[in-house]
Amino acid sequence: MNEYMIGRKEAGIYAIRNLKTDRTYLGITEDIIKTRADERFALDLGIHSSSELQSDYTKTGLELFTIDLVRKKEDGQDLSDLLQKTVKEYLDKGITLYQA
Repeated sequence: MNEYMIGRKEAGIYAIRNLKTDRTYLGITEDIIKTRADERFALDLGIHSSSELQSDYTKTGLELFTIDLVRKKEDGQDLSDLLQKTVKEYLDKGITLYQA
C-alpha cells in the first residue's frame, strides 16, 4: 500500500528534482502528502518561492520534475539540522541546488 492510500503523515526532507538537469530544491515537511500538493499547486500557479525553480518548471513542465521525500525524520531529530546535513550531502555530490 502506498502512502496516499493509508494517509499517514511522514515528516522529513523533500526534494523537487529537475529530471533534465538534476538540479534540486530541498525543503522541510511535516506531511509529505500535503507538501506535494502544495508545492505542485504553487508551481502550477507560477508562485513558487524559488524563482529559479519556478522559471525552470514553467519552461519544461511537470513531466520533468519529481517531488519526493528523500530523508525521513526519525524520532527526536530536528528538521532544520536534518536539512543542513542533506544540503551538505547534495553539494558534496556535486548536485546544484535551487535557492528559496
